[in-house]
Amino acid sequence: MLAMRMGRCSPLGYKYKKYAGCFLESTLMEKKPLRVGIDLTGIWRRPTGIFRYAAELAKGLLSLNEHMDSDEQPVRYVFFFAREIHPDFRAQSAAFEAIICPTTNELLIKQFWFPLLLPSLHLDVMHYPSFPPPFVQPLGPRTIMTLHDAGPWRYAEALTLHGRLYFRTLLARGLRSCARVITVSEHARSEIGQLLGKRFLSKMSVVPEAARPAFAVSCSEAFKQQVRTTYALPTRYLLTVATVEPRKNLVTLLMAYQQLVERLGDDCPSLVIVGRKGWNCEDILGYMDDLRARVLFPGHVSDDELIALYQMAQCLVFPSLYEGFGLPVLEAMMAGCPVITSNVSSLPEVAGDAALLVAPRESTALMEAMQQLLEDAPLRIRLMEAGQARARLFSWQATAQMTRTVYLDVANGNR
Repeated sequence: MLAMRMGRCSPLGYKYKKYAGCFLESTLMEKKPLRVGIDLTGIWRRPTGIFRYAAELAKGLLSLNEHMDSDEQPVRYVFFFAREIHPDFRAQSAAFEAIICPTTNELLIKQFWFPLLLPSLHLDVMHYPSFPPPFVQPLGPRTIMTLHDAGPWRYAEALTLHGRLYFRTLLARGLRSCARVITVSEHARSEIGQLLGKRFLSKMSVVPEAARPAFAVSCSEAFKQQVRTTYALPTRYLLTVATVEPRKNLVTLLMAYQQLVERLGDDCPSLVIVGRKGWNCEDILGYMDDLRARVLFPGHVSDDELIALYQMAQCLVFPSLYEGFGLPVLEAMMAGCPVITSNVSSLPEVAGDAALLVAPRESTALMEAMQQLLEDAPLRIRLMEAGQARARLFSWQATAQMTRTVYLDVANGNR
């Protein structure tokens, strides 16, 4: 058995009498809900990056349905999960139709399971928010994918050979076959057009991400102390949130931090790097070992712990070489944590004038920015206030609303 369907397994219907007036009949027919499928089979993984985006988008879409005006086009969502309904969605299981994939194997899910299953579900639209759609889908609904950035082409060395072949092939195919492509920043859209063809720009919609409101809620002192104890944190520290991989530019960060230690001596705070180990991270880990007395690497932490880490940090240092969006920047701002980030890719677009922007490959400039934030209290306060105001300009509700509009456009075009 390929799939198990849970919850309400048929779309909502509207009963009406057949009146002679065809206008009334047409109006009532317009109220028939669209059926939109969303691939959430990847969110069993740690909730970072593209999987965080997929989960928060889905939650935002369900919230929109709860507060929808009577004159809006209703949408019924069909969520696809791997092995079980994700715990974050169990309490809302009556609000969507759930279809369970019996495996977590990405290749089997996309290239075999979806092409066989989708034609029988009568969806109007199918959205792939994390991974690319199947290479071949001869039958089924119109397709949307989210292409977060042009990283597989711009920074191919950050992927394994298998990853380059898989993502380049399927993402390029998705650009050609999808009815619409969502991306998360104007920079990402421009990069995709530059590297893969400007002919695709006309089908691309920019829908930004957001930080969850929970980051703005102050953690209790007791919980903060618990986090300090768990990870043996000092009173003062600089924070970095990033997967340990080349494009996050952690080697330059560690070089800059070593210069900062040499300049400030015992007054230099520790550096805490939060995130999982990525591919080709041996050089980065080697640098960490050389600074092991001052650099802490707790690895992946829980959502609540991450909020506390932002709120206790002196600042976030995020010198990434390339981002489609750069969600840690907004998360830190929402939490009231001053931000130093790169002046390249999408990061100036996200940070605006609410962060210190530096050239990411210049270790001395990065060191001086860290020193400036540590020693200039008025600057810290200004960036904290400006950052919180900046983060409030983005919301998952707005992201969901913009994405819902894309669904309606694509579905109506199909009709």
